Amino acid sequence: MEPLKDMPKDYVLCPATDAACPRAATCLRAHAWRTLAAGREKGWTFVRSLSPALAISPPSPCPHYRNSTPVRLARGMSHLFDDVPRRLALSVRRQVVLCFSSERYFYYCRGGKRLITPEEQQAVAAVFKRAGLSFPPKFDSYEEGYNW
Repeated sequence: MEPLKDMPKDYVLCPATDAACPRAATCLRAHAWRTLAAGREKGWTFVRSLSPALAISPPSPCPHYRNSTPVRLARGMSHLFDDVPRRLALSVRRQVVLCFSSERYFYYCRGGKRLITPEEQQAVAAVFKRAGLSFPPKFDSYEEGYNW
């Protein structure tokens, strides 16, 4: 897995060291900072970061902490509604669109241009369950990555 392959360009990083922050070793923001600082990623001229004051003395618990454990992300939903009965299709589709922060994100995810987070996958599965569907949603593929 490439270290920062899918990191959003406006992602906020944390310069806290392991000595300053007890959770820096497992924090995605700190991991990304260390990766860029070590020069292992090219093409990053500017980055957004938390205040250096927070890096020296982080609050406990830190509200900016993001777990760096890779997760199972889905890519694409081109056949999501294939097995949904016609009488339920419109209602289920509307509810699935609401699982995403915007309709645009739904379309990006449907086409595979944006990865679908575990939380979004669970929300879609909950829509299927509430609709009384006995099968889980079908995503096009899965890959391991960070939950930015």
